[in-house]
Amino acid sequence: MLLLRRHRKLKISSDQPCQTPVYGWSFWFWLSAVFLVVLLASVLFIASAVRHISEDGTRFSVTQSRVIMSIAEFPFLVKTALIELKSYFTNEPLPLLLSREVVEQPYWVRKFPSTTDTGYLLFSGVDASSKRAVVELIRISDGVVLAKWVPDWPAIFKKTSAKKYAPLGSQYAAKPVHPLLLADGDIVFGHNGGSLVRMSPCSSEPVWVLDEVIHHSIELDLNGAGIWAPSVSLDGFSDNPWLQGRVRDDAIAHVSLDGRLLERFSFARILRQNGLQALLLGMSGERLSRDPIHLNEIKVARSDSRYWQRGDLLISSRHLSTLFLYRPSTNKILWYKTGPWMSQHSADFVDEHRISVFDNHVTGGGFMDKSQVLMNPHDINRVYVYDFDDGKLTQPFEALLADARPLTITAGRARILPDGGLFLEDTNNGRDMRFSKESLLWSRINDFDEKRIGVVSWGRYLTAEEAAVPLRAITARHCQWIK
Repeated sequence: MLLLRRHRKLKISSDQPCQTPVYGWSFWFWLSAVFLVVLLASVLFIASAVRHISEDGTRFSVTQSRVIMSIAEFPFLVKTALIELKSYFTNEPLPLLLSREVVEQPYWVRKFPSTTDTGYLLFSGVDASSKRAVVELIRISDGVVLAKWVPDWPAIFKKTSAKKYAPLGSQYAAKPVHPLLLADGDIVFGHNGGSLVRMSPCSSEPVWVLDEVIHHSIELDLNGAGIWAPSVSLDGFSDNPWLQGRVRDDAIAHVSLDGRLLERFSFARILRQNGLQALLLGMSGERLSRDPIHLNEIKVARSDSRYWQRGDLLISSRHLSTLFLYRPSTNKILWYKTGPWMSQHSADFVDEHRISVFDNHVTGGGFMDKSQVLMNPHDINRVYVYDFDDGKLTQPFEALLADARPLTITAGRARILPDGGLFLEDTNNGRDMRFSKESLLWSRINDFDEKRIGVVSWGRYLTAEEAAVPLRAITARHCQWIK
């Protein structure tokens, strides 16, 4: 009987389907708690590691530091990817568009074209019709676009590699920076710091792409056969591996017009060889500056004076708030001056004894939030003129700029023109302006649509004389972009 009962029980239980064990709420509670603890510990570790790395701690190797910083940047990369995906579906350069509601100010003026101006605007920035960043040669007197260069960004990206100080980025964020118009109608421009590009007005395909870190200004050399531009070097701290792995060393690059890197001079080495290592590395307090120089302008002296020779270079270092006069032939810094400008751009020769500089007048750090970088809420950009004859500084356009109130935190261009007027690009806000000595002649806002403004990226003002030869060449080529 006992065996029979046991057999029946076994039979009954064998006929029942197998059931997956059901966990109670306590199990899921503890699993969630463990997950949160691990997540919190990971976040704290990453935060602590990032702080340690930013304070130049030696706990991690250079490779480990890069991995940790990459993990910390992951949320930003996800956000960037989502913006790029949205750009793909909307076919709009969203990273290069500014909200009019956020950017535009009540004192802005829209006054373009200007019938009294005989010059030309070599515009670089987002074009509403192309929905991409392009270059246009615009006749200011009537606003007619005489030539247009529309870069084939996919073709340029294929010939440009990602680099330590110049990530490849998105094609929707690509800009032709500081285009230089050549005598034959071609242009040369920087591609987001990661390469140098030459292209014709007759084709969107690049003539050549130099796959080197070339950033900020692009200027013809003394003979017009090459280009001077800022670059990046690995030579400045070759005697100190610890610094070499952590500190960016900007450089002066000399490039031929057929796209060859002719020579590159480490600016950190130049400073050290001229006894200015204290300016380079001795003024950053307890934290090492990872980008202590940050060159943004190299201008060539085209005539001799009492203070410089033909071929000398006027160089602007943003992060040192310093201008330098440098002679490449002797590797000598002839003169330098720190301030009163802060985080300046666009230094230039005015005449045989004066230079000018566009002073962003913001503190370091590169933050786009004005509340973080202005010394006081009423600050604006300035244009200084320094006179070597008496060492005096003046602001000849102070009253005019007080009305126009340019305030670009980064970038910015200013050129004192042969007639004594001023061309100024308010880069972060998409504005180009031209002043006489007494008044605002015109102001062009790069409107994209009713709600957005397109960015600009270091255009140039060309006088009628400067534009004459390239215009004749472009006309003779019968390019399809001519309108």
